[in-house]
Amino acid sequence: MMRHLQDLAPRIGEFSVTPFTDREAVAALAILKSRYGSDTDPARLVPRDDEAEIREDLFDVAPRLVGLGSQIARALQTDFSAVVIPKMHLADRSVETASFLLLAMSLAMGTPTPTDKLMKRIVWDVKARDLPPGYVSTFSENACEADLHTDTQYFPRPERFTLLYFSRAARCGGGVSMLRDGGCIKRQLAETAEGRDAIAFLSHQELPFRIPTTYTTTGRQGTVEATFATVFSDHPAIRYRTDTLEAGLAAFPEYDTPQTRGALARLRDVLNDQGRMYRALLPDDSLLVTNNHTGLHGRTDFHDRGRHVLRIRIADGSEHRVKARVLLESDLVA
Repeated sequence: MMRHLQDLAPRIGEFSVTPFTDREAVAALAILKSRYGSDTDPARLVPRDDEAEIREDLFDVAPRLVGLGSQIARALQTDFSAVVIPKMHLADRSVETASFLLLAMSLAMGTPTPTDKLMKRIVWDVKARDLPPGYVSTFSENACEADLHTDTQYFPRPERFTLLYFSRAARCGGGVSMLRDGGCIKRQLAETAEGRDAIAFLSHQELPFRIPTTYTTTGRQGTVEATFATVFSDHPAIRYRTDTLEAGLAAFPEYDTPQTRGALARLRDVLNDQGRMYRALLPDDSLLVTNNHTGLHGRTDFHDRGRHVLRIRIADGSEHRVKARVLLESDLVA
């Protein structure tokens, strides 16, 4: 079902998978469409209360599909912070069908979560969009470089897994994926006295991560919401993203201290160590799944607006509450 081919970098593995049978695919689609609606656009899929039952039904008719999801989750909970599968054997299927099959697989990994608070969409199209002025965009809405980060670091409880399916890679040479293991980053920091100081500071000092516009409670431009949390903790082991931190520090300048800047600078020096970073242009029909609590991912910028990636975030049900608080616009006014 899933076979380990090689280690691409510390705790980053490349795997091959067995193609899904048409029988399993048809049966899985029938179950999902009976539950979510036969005419449901996958871009409008939202969470349901009966996902445990759906998971059981899928296991009965599509054991390979469900088993693959379980295998990926197990690999990411033990030996790997990222799993790369260069060929998922979904290229001959429509994007709609691929979205539903990826949803079925993600249900075996845990609970797929809504991307945004308003529409509560599960399957998110990562593509460049035309956005209005003043809109605080996120990486999945623009073509800019996305430096190494964890997903939903701006929420109190980031999901455990991030699934990215490359339906169409960029044809311009951009959109190169970057991966690093958080444990390796922390060990590298600990090699110097300055790095150890940075670890200590970033493990106890809460910092503001500003929530991008599309993920705020209102979805409106000008809404300022931020989660305050430490970069290093037990759950998640690492929480980081440059632009949401910079936006948070701009909104709450009392946290923008020389000690904060020094610790973040040392962390960025380690993050950007090209010799310890895995970089690759993942092809059409490839899959990247990360343990969002231990691994960081990113991409280079791109110009081909036809690039299309499907993303599903998955909570595995074992998240613990972190010391974090959400500050809303009403709190700022008060």
